[in-house]
Amino acid sequence: MTTHGDEATNRPDEMGGQARSSGVGADELRAQFQAQDRQGFAEDSRREARRARGVYAVLAGLVAVICLVLTAVRLVGGDVVGAWVALYAVGAALSGWGFVLARVGRTRWAMAVTCIGGALAGIGDSAAFR
Repeated sequence: MTTHGDEATNRPDEMGGQARSSGVGADELRAQFQAQDRQGFAEDSRREARRARGVYAVLAGLVAVICLVLTAVRLVGGDVVGAWVALYAVGAALSGWGFVLARVGRTRWAMAVTCIGGALAGIGDSAAFR
């Protein structure tokens, strides 16, 4: 049994070896650990949210730009204006809206809106509209 200050501890360590002493009580250590854990968890959570917003914003912006570029390429190529223009325009608009949603933190909605916009642009690019 070893003593340190007013506390006496006689606990074997994790390997079953000699007893170890500590000047800090178990409750105090637990409180310090939990406070540190919450602080680290909050920081990690903020970092992940920021990263998700950035990824979804880039994805939505990329889909919107692709829709606009494909519209320009098809118009310059001499394709007849038709339903595909409307589908590309709606796809670009929805993807632009997805960009805005991602920037304000609504990442689930941003992903859903961007996927719908990309799907509509894909339908507009199908052989049925050529």
